[in-house]
Amino acid sequence: MKTKLLLILGLSISLNFYAQNTQTLEMQVKNYTQKVDSIVTSEKVKMNKELDIVDQNFANGTLTEDQKIMQSNAIAEKYEKSINEKVNAERNSLDEITKNAVKKAVIKDDYIITENNKLFASSEKNSVISINSNTQKTPKNLLKNNDLSVSYAFLNLTKNSGSFNPFETDSEMRIGNSHSFEIQARHERQVGGFESPVFIRYGLAYRSDTYMPKRPQVFVQNNDRLFLQDYADGNLKRSKLRNVYITLPVEFQFVLNPKYTNFEDVKYLDATKKQFRIGVGVYAGVNTRSIVKVKYHDVNGKFQKYDYTLDYGVNPFLFGGKLSISYGGFNIFIKKDFTSIFNSHADLPNKNAIQIGIDLSSINF
Repeated sequence: MKTKLLLILGLSISLNFYAQNTQTLEMQVKNYTQKVDSIVTSEKVKMNKELDIVDQNFANGTLTEDQKIMQSNAIAEKYEKSINEKVNAERNSLDEITKNAVKKAVIKDDYIITENNKLFASSEKNSVISINSNTQKTPKNLLKNNDLSVSYAFLNLTKNSGSFNPFETDSEMRIGNSHSFEIQARHERQVGGFESPVFIRYGLAYRSDTYMPKRPQVFVQNNDRLFLQDYADGNLKRSKLRNVYITLPVEFQFVLNPKYTNFEDVKYLDATKKQFRIGVGVYAGVNTRSIVKVKYHDVNGKFQKYDYTLDYGVNPFLFGGKLSISYGGFNIFIKKDFTSIFNSHADLPNKNAIQIGIDLSSINF
């Protein structure tokens, strides 16, 4: 039902745009016709006055018949030239009217409807759900984006920074339950000319990593040590360690199947077409909070919970790399933290993070 309503709304908007544009074009053409008629009428009045003088001179005998014909032809040629010059000047305005009408028709058909569709599905913003509030609709403006993106990833720990295996079972983390969530405010700009298939993304991100150890283990902080220990004070329901970061990501995006469009005699990469992209980037960040949370049922079966902030065990800084591949609105990525998440105060078998995720949504503005 919602789809039908959206289709009806889209058709109504399109028809309204068409009706408005048609009325405007008809009015402009009518004005042009009136101007041409006014020019012809005005020049003919002037011409007839001069021809009347020639007829009077011929009637008075001051001109011979040959002289009358010669002067009449000269006057007619003069005003024919004048009319043609003035009409040609107005014809330039008609050409401009026609050009603008064609341009508006192209923009309405190819961009406004596409922009409206982005409220429900994205074709080039590289996220599953994309909402576009940008009113700029030219091919040039579509190549420049500012958005707020949301991504989700499965998270695990590896033994060293060179490992890219996200399924290492000896990490003591619950694979599929440990996850990372990120909100990123970013800019995307084209590198090079309007035909360039290379883009750069940069911005500021909030990242929250949640590590959930295998049951019945919990993170324990004792003096200056951080380690995992089986929970023994009741029936453990859930335990986790959450690290929060502020990061500065920079990423290059490469369009693998560039398609182009012409607009006002300039060739542009067409951002309305679905694209294959590969992204390569790095990020650096600072840890703003590390907190352990535990939920359990005590020996009497009563639900209990506690949490505390870590003072040791987690590195304060973060640096890593990102590789992504996307098509249309589907974008998956892998991130690898080159610096270890946990430092020498942590007695853990694996200390380096890796994640595989997807861009869920973006709001373009």
